[in-house]
Amino acid sequence: MAQNGFDLQSFAQALSVPTQEALEALPHFQRQAEAWGFAFELLRSSSINCRFYGAHTLHVKISRDWDTLDAEGQAGLRGELLRVVVEQSDGPLNVLNKANQALVAYALHTIPETWSGFLGTAIEAIQQGAQQAGKGSTSAGHAIVDLLELFPEEVNRTVAGQTQRGGLIQDVKESLPLALEVLTGVVCELPGSTARPANTPEFCRQLGQSAAWRMRAWKAILQWLQFGVPSDTLLVPLLEMGLRQLETMAVAQVSGSDAVDDDEVRAAAAAVDDIVSNTRTAARYTRTVGTLGLLRFGQGWMSEVLKHWASAGDGQAALVWGGVLVSFGETYAEFILEKAGDAQLGAHVGTYVQLMLGLTQFPGHHGFSEDISDQPLNFWYLLQEAVADGEVAAAPAITHAYASLVRALVSKSAYPPADEWLDGDRDERERFGGYRREVGDALLNAYYVLRSDMLGVLVDEAVRGLSAFSLDSWQGTEAVLFALRSIGEAVGDSEAEHLPRLFSAAVLAQQLLPVIQAPLGSADGRSRQWGLTAVKAGVLGVIGAYGDWWRAHPELLPLVVPCVTSCLAHPPLVAAAVAAFRRICDSCRDQLAGAAESMVHLACEVLLAAGAVPPREQQRIFESVADVLMALPPPAHTAALAPLAAALADRLSASLAVLEAAPPALALHDAEPYAEPLAAHLRLVEALARGLQFADDAEERALMGGADDAAALAQAAQCYGASPAMAAFRARLRAVLEAAFAARVWRRDAASGMAAVGDALLEAVLAAVTSAARRGPHVLAMDFGARVGLVAGAWAAVVARPAPGGGVALGPRWADQSPALLQCLAQLVAVHAGPAAAAWQPPVAGADAALAALLTRAVDDVCAAVASDAPALAAAIEQQPVICECVFDLCTRVLQTRPALLAAMAPASVGRVCELSAHALAVPSRLALRPTAYFLTALIRLSAAASKPSPASELLRALWARHGAAWLRTTLAAIGGTHPRSLLPNLAELLFAMVRHHPESVRRWMADALAQPAFPSAHAGDAAKRQFAQHILATRSIVRVKAVVADFSVTCRNLQGSNYAS
Repeated sequence: MAQNGFDLQSFAQALSVPTQEALEALPHFQRQAEAWGFAFELLRSSSINCRFYGAHTLHVKISRDWDTLDAEGQAGLRGELLRVVVEQSDGPLNVLNKANQALVAYALHTIPETWSGFLGTAIEAIQQGAQQAGKGSTSAGHAIVDLLELFPEEVNRTVAGQTQRGGLIQDVKESLPLALEVLTGVVCELPGSTARPANTPEFCRQLGQSAAWRMRAWKAILQWLQFGVPSDTLLVPLLEMGLRQLETMAVAQVSGSDAVDDDEVRAAAAAVDDIVSNTRTAARYTRTVGTLGLLRFGQGWMSEVLKHWASAGDGQAALVWGGVLVSFGETYAEFILEKAGDAQLGAHVGTYVQLMLGLTQFPGHHGFSEDISDQPLNFWYLLQEAVADGEVAAAPAITHAYASLVRALVSKSAYPPADEWLDGDRDERERFGGYRREVGDALLNAYYVLRSDMLGVLVDEAVRGLSAFSLDSWQGTEAVLFALRSIGEAVGDSEAEHLPRLFSAAVLAQQLLPVIQAPLGSADGRSRQWGLTAVKAGVLGVIGAYGDWWRAHPELLPLVVPCVTSCLAHPPLVAAAVAAFRRICDSCRDQLAGAAESMVHLACEVLLAAGAVPPREQQRIFESVADVLMALPPPAHTAALAPLAAALADRLSASLAVLEAAPPALALHDAEPYAEPLAAHLRLVEALARGLQFADDAEERALMGGADDAAALAQAAQCYGASPAMAAFRARLRAVLEAAFAARVWRRDAASGMAAVGDALLEAVLAAVTSAARRGPHVLAMDFGARVGLVAGAWAAVVARPAPGGGVALGPRWADQSPALLQCLAQLVAVHAGPAAAAWQPPVAGADAALAALLTRAVDDVCAAVASDAPALAAAIEQQPVICECVFDLCTRVLQTRPALLAAMAPASVGRVCELSAHALAVPSRLALRPTAYFLTALIRLSAAASKPSPASELLRALWARHGAAWLRTTLAAIGGTHPRSLLPNLAELLFAMVRHHPESVRRWMADALAQPAFPSAHAGDAAKRQFAQHILATRSIVRVKAVVADFSVTCRNLQGSNYAS
């Protein structure tokens, strides 16, 4: 028998022991109309493979070719499918499952229109069919449970329309009681179960003898729960049954019985977990489910099974049980707190929190020998939040639980033994480190409950541990120090009961500081060295965590600060020492100002120590020292800064000499030593500049007319200008920067290692230029001309320099380096092109002309470079989206800060920006569209906002008149389908700006554009376009414009009636 080139008999034989050729031909054959009949022939074969591919073909045909059947064929298929399911019910499960998939696919096409009550009728038909065919009830049970497991999963995958899906979900919910009744009957056949329901069908009892089928029934229950349990009359018995079954399983596991399979336990726990973690269930049935959970968990079985697996060291098995406990606690934390003092449930609450404590202190070290103890931490946080809400006072049981929790967390945060830690792999240590951070948060939560009591216990433990400190048992002491550090942010500077016992001069001198000062060489062996380093870091962490307390006790700072800074000489402690130093400087800025000379001396030592302190830590020290100096009046901090500025200038000159000595051709790893010293020292300039800034609010108040702030800033500006030392530093810095741009590094071949390290060097150079560029005075700020000259020099060195034969020669890495220069230029525009400032920043003569010339050059060079990078400008924009983004951000900054700059630029350059914007607007990319839309929105707003004629306003109006129609047309095309729907909000905002500021011209241009056939889409008819234009032009609400744009876009994309239109 052959049809359409297929010999069906030979094809069936090839599928019986499937050949590669047959499997490759099967998808093609399944597209043929003859496949309907051939599928049933395969299902009558004695070959299991043939029957499987027959059921598979039916599933494919129903899913894909449903519409090829007429109504009669569709109706007749139901009985055939049910017959197939019955026939395969006693065969291999893979064939039965595929047959059920075909039946479910049929149901998804017919519910609810032609097959309402699908599940009930299908189960009844399967039972009757099995009885008539002489098959046992077990076979029918196989088919029914497989169908119950499959059906809810397939319902969630369906992409039916909204109307059909609503009816489908309704049918599913109406079937929920029947499904749960059948599945519950199966799982309750667990040996030893005390929850067997009455009148259980025979097939449920038979299937329930198999652990594998009980597991599948549990998985099916979990699938059905996602549709929600509609009433407590259904929910409570289900949860009660689930908890009783878990109890039976727990008893079996503890006794060592093999009647329970681990997979079945996991499946049952997952189903119960889903119920107790469901927030909608908790909102409706808080007391019912909460009470039932406390009563069942409060019995001994849960404690016994957790102890069993803890003693066995099996954290994964314990996690199966603990996960249910944790989910219940996280969902019902407020209820647990409320019932902690209840006469009936209080004891059960106490038992429950003890269970959670047991999980929290699960034996072993997290990340090394266990991975379960982090699971309950979120419960303790939620319980603390409930306590903090204050609606219910914490009962003694809760307070005692948190006291026990603190002891458990301190114990769990202790480092493992040295051999386990030092010989462990990196992943284990990182997991433990992450867990310690979570424990720190949990300790902070506990402090909010226990307050002073907790601090007192920790201080006692710390003093006791430090007084008897030994490197043979240091982990406990370090863990207590870690706990004290974790709660530091919550302890106020007025604490006077416990911290004085830890930070008194006597304790500092006799216990804390000697630990810090103990030489690392005094510890013999790798493990003891590690222990001493960890404890030293712990002490530094505690000192830093209580910076606010030191501010209230400045008399102790002369003891503390030198000990902290002494650790900078020991590489393993540098990070901890710098963190403590920064925290003290931040908190005690005013108190440390009197020691400015010592602070500057420290910074100089760090600078001269070269590689002893890593560059990033050097930057942090410089910024903190500078921040302390700013607590002094301008004359004082300027004088104090002079030695550091001179030393830094010397290092800059020396590192520049290293850069200039670089050989012509170097690989990347060989080039870094030549460029990195200068980049590192320039980053120190940036860090120093960050710390030497006046507060942002002081600058804002002065700019807004605040007399006191303005006077203070004017005094500072005068002082900075009169300082010979700072003038010398600024001159030397400028010379270094100019020489850096003249170096050969920028002219190397793109493949050269020096060209590659130039990216990091350029970033550091530009940061040094802009870090001191502020609206207020800055002691390191160069004058306007110097800054503009440096940026111009950088542009010529890096991006484009005049070519001998005309035009420009692009730098080897212009595409990577020009964005940083454009951002630097935008910063200069923001600082120097704004409204005239007060006395400390007089207007700069020729500033607009100089900036306009630089802007013109930058725009011309970038536009020419981008255009040369691809045959079409739109393609070039897609290839260089970051550069285009920086260009438009720069132009937007000009419009927002000083629109007159645009008029001062060369007209051709402004035209190039507008041309670039028209092409960028047409690129369907968020990187291209967003900055373009922001630029055009600012331009459109200003083109209509000027009340007095000016060159800038005239230019903007001319730009709108010249390019507005093109911008509007491109926007309409994008809405109509050329751009992704995710960009519609940006397009709607741009269109709203056009309509709001230029309604008449938009009305005219929109009418012309929409009058063209098939624009912006062939799917949008004249009526739809007319309605769109009317709504857009009539509304003044951005929310309404976005809705109209979204609706019109759906029409243009022909998505009406789909999920995308909802």
